[in-house]
Amino acid sequence: MVNKPIEEMMQLIRNYTDHEEIERYLDQAGLSVEAMLELNHALYNLNAIGWELQISSNERGVNPFDVISFLEASVAILARTGDEGYADWMRAMFELAIRYSDQAGLSRKFSLFAELVASTKQDLSKEERSVLFYTRSLNRLAQLTDYWHGEDQARPLWQELLDYVLNFMEANEQLEALNVIRSNAPWFAEENKLYFEF
Repeated sequence: MVNKPIEEMMQLIRNYTDHEEIERYLDQAGLSVEAMLELNHALYNLNAIGWELQISSNERGVNPFDVISFLEASVAILARTGDEGYADWMRAMFELAIRYSDQAGLSRKFSLFAELVASTKQDLSKEERSVLFYTRSLNRLAQLTDYWHGEDQARPLWQELLDYVLNFMEANEQLEALNVIRSNAPWFAEENKLYFEF
């Protein structure tokens, strides 16, 4: 792989460039899927070296904005790799969404979880990891919606999660998932007592 995209992407990451600008850069770069995967790997390695240096010289550890900036780039790259990078894209999307704060990054957090739910929902039968990221992301999205927008807007999300739990999970997984729903949305469990009496 030519070093120019690596250098240019590292500069975008260091400058905490907005995800839309990163996406524009990648659209114009015209890299193949293989080159995109190589770019993502190279960027991870270069950033990991920087993170190790931060850890060794700073008791607070890695600057969270450095990690967010890298993950924004990684998500944008992996979104262009199709099936070959899909599993890594799911992981990177989830990692990015949980790192955004509920204050400054709230709208981005919502959009990342919503996109991950929509994508993984379409893929539940093909990719086993999709189930993990679908249920975890839906749970997080429901929690955020419940907290920031209220029960009425969160209800359909909790219902979607409950429906998935009841229709597609094994009995031993169901109990654990129902406990998660009940602890995160006791009002929803109260409204649906029939499924939470155990």
